[in-house]
Amino acid sequence: MLLKITHQTELSYSDPINETVMELRMAPRQEQDQHRLSFTLGLGPEAPVSSYFDWLGNTVHTFTINGFHQNVRIAAISVVETDRPRKEPERFRDIWPIPSDAYDYTTYDYLQFGGPVVSAPALRDLTDLLAPEAGTSLGELALRILHLIDDKFVYRKGITTAASPITELLTTGGGVCQDFAHLMIALARSMKIPARYVSGIVHPDADRFRGFTQTHAWCELLFPSAGWIGFDPTNRCVVGGNFVKVAVGRDYRDVPPNKGQFTGKSKETMDVTVHTTELKSIPSELAAERFQSLDVALLPEGAMSHMEFINQQIEHQQQQQQQ
Repeated sequence: MLLKITHQTELSYSDPINETVMELRMAPRQEQDQHRLSFTLGLGPEAPVSSYFDWLGNTVHTFTINGFHQNVRIAAISVVETDRPRKEPERFRDIWPIPSDAYDYTTYDYLQFGGPVVSAPALRDLTDLLAPEAGTSLGELALRILHLIDDKFVYRKGITTAASPITELLTTGGGVCQDFAHLMIALARSMKIPARYVSGIVHPDADRFRGFTQTHAWCELLFPSAGWIGFDPTNRCVVGGNFVKVAVGRDYRDVPPNKGQFTGKSKETMDVTVHTTELKSIPSELAAERFQSLDVALLPEGAMSHMEFINQQIEHQQQQQQQ
């Protein structure tokens, strides 16, 4: 599948801020079954951009905007080709429990609880419902986890945040894609199956996928015979060619599309839109990576004096101390 992905983020601030420092994970990964043909990053106000690979092999872009501003606009445009037919994991030869010598030290982080992926009595009760027996097909067990999550929980926005532990989903019975991904990871790790979090984009397939209008989240389990296999517990399916992988990590904390901080007393609001288009052919003009300036200007120097900004900061600190 050949896709063009446009990922736009608009950050707005109630008052002028003096500095923005941010890192982005918006460039799709280069994988054996996924090839990033082009990536363009637009940024406004204009700022120099640098990039590096993090410890998990995700591409990270960083920038700093100096000078007073009240808006930040980011546009990431990618052309990606995927060759990822849906697997039939129940046909893999792997069985549960996985022999201890099947993996090496590189899987250690994907077997540990931490952050939102926490152990809890409710999780252990849910694991007991899977009732795995020695010799069970690992693929069938993974599909059993998908069906269990779909049977027990509902997709519901507004009751969790990206930082919510799985105990909130277990208590309320509802959540969104990152909650479902974290829960499947927790169930897998509780049975000593390496599992990792995936942040990416899903191109709509007959509009049947939940969460595809924004960045999406799913997970991957490590099969000794086949490597990392993707599962989307939000939509109860095995990952296919319409899924574009952007970043992988232990949980959401490793892979947010944007993360940073700003200097100033202000409330931040964020608006994100994602649009995907299936292409019939590779565009003639592609750049492996390029940067563009978007039409967002810094505020005039007279918009806020340095002394006004300092006074604003002092007032903000005093308010925090009183809370």
